[in-house]
Amino acid sequence: MSTPNGPQSAFCVGNTRVSEAGLSLDQQVATTLADHRGLVEMPAYAVMAESVTSGAYWFAFDEPVTTVQSWLALTAGARPRVGDRLHAVSVLAHHDDAHGTATMTITNGSHAVVCSGVARAVRVGRSSEALLALDKQTISEPDETLPPPPDVDTTISAIDPDWDGRRVLSAISSGEIARGPLCELLAMSVAVTDEPVMTVEPQTWMANPLGAIQGGVIASIIGQACSLAGQAHTGPGDRYTLADLSVYYFRSPPVDGRTLTLATTTDRVGRRMGTVEATMTDAAGTRYVRAVANIAYERATAF
Repeated sequence: MSTPNGPQSAFCVGNTRVSEAGLSLDQQVATTLADHRGLVEMPAYAVMAESVTSGAYWFAFDEPVTTVQSWLALTAGARPRVGDRLHAVSVLAHHDDAHGTATMTITNGSHAVVCSGVARAVRVGRSSEALLALDKQTISEPDETLPPPPDVDTTISAIDPDWDGRRVLSAISSGEIARGPLCELLAMSVAVTDEPVMTVEPQTWMANPLGAIQGGVIASIIGQACSLAGQAHTGPGDRYTLADLSVYYFRSPPVDGRTLTLATTTDRVGRRMGTVEATMTDAAGTRYVRAVANIAYERATAF
């Protein structure tokens, strides 16, 4: 275990390789990335997915520039397991001086597709000394050794099979069962009202060189909020998967001590699929990010 030194370190991502077409990264799936069920879902590899797409555009410039993600869309394939080593490859499909679009595929050691995605990054005028100090050549030197997992509570509680989803969330909220390693890493708490509401206390390791929460960490946070919103609509014995996630970045949330709230809403819920939304705001009501997610269900009984 270790203390995280940035988003990629916290999520055990590394081994950056740059080509004329795009970028590639690797990730070791550690227990620290499992959710409250002990499963590894899209929020666990969202940092790699965002980094490999936004990075493809950033590396396209010879001069120092600032780019930020404006949109990220992911769809899940084979579910990864703890112990897997994942490989992400991006292709910069189009770019100019204002924005770039990249496609992305993540595979596991058996070459099964774990996730496919597409993203758009934009060039912005602001910068920082930390960003200007980054050396692309050093960053892109391959290193097969990936960062070790961070030091977080990896407790995964047994869940009573007779509980429905809202009972599960209530148990997480009250501390009756563990919130899971990924929520520990993200410093995420859960409250159960008419719709689940999550809060996050941003940690210093979440920051990008501009001092804002890195885009992949944002995707992980809001993706996990959507996943927990999907849990709310399960009955006893039901299983669910975060199948699709679209993240719309409005503003960059600063890492300055402010608490962030993720309010969720349900668009629809059926026997096989449901659609939920989540919005990230601060206490002043500033909207930073919005996400729409599809949840795939396997129902134990008639719905």
